[in-house]
Amino acid sequence: MTSDVLILAAFHPELAPLRPLLGEGMSARVGELQVLARVVGIGLPMAAVGTATVLAEVTPRVAVMVGTCGAYAGTGLSTGDVVVARRLRFGATGIAEGLAQFPEPMSISTSVTESLADALLRSGGKAADLVTTPAVTVDDAAADRLARWAGAQAEHLEAYGAAMGCAARGIPFTAVLGVANGVGSRARDEWRTNHRRAAAAATEVVTRWLQAGAPH
Repeated sequence: MTSDVLILAAFHPELAPLRPLLGEGMSARVGELQVLARVVGIGLPMAAVGTATVLAEVTPRVAVMVGTCGAYAGTGLSTGDVVVARRLRFGATGIAEGLAQFPEPMSISTSVTESLADALLRSGGKAADLVTTPAVTVDDAAADRLARWAGAQAEHLEAYGAAMGCAARGIPFTAVLGVANGVGSRARDEWRTNHRRAAAAATEVVTRWLQAGAPH
């Protein structure tokens, strides 16, 4: 199966705002584009496997992950903002605190497709570097150390796994995420309150990009 655009998300509520555009089957033509959306799973391992599974069945021109993220303090990002990934890292609080180390040959950083990110930025997002973590960071001091170690503005649990799945197939990729919470001690409560609105904000940016003629 071929598709112009593949939209990925960790779980169904993050794709729900696209139903009016793509229908219940999450597959439709948008202008001249064939667009397909699929859920890949929550967390980095599931996202990597889920993305690889989808790409075994679908060959898109580009892939975009949508969903929500947490913003680190002091980055200028606020709840309701939409970020477009420029660079992705894999990290963990133990690494940032010097309690663990990645083996040197391990891949822990990648860039997204610049032209794709630029097109989505023109549709209303803000550029950001993301760190994908094994779990939600819920300690304020640990969040600060992790942000400084990674040089990141936002935290997300799936983007790096999806990016690696796309890279293995040579598929251009970036992520468009709504900020649902600050990273730290209030993260989980804020996310529960804001995640649906934040996901909707991210899909609004993607919708504008699709309607402008995507992809790049």
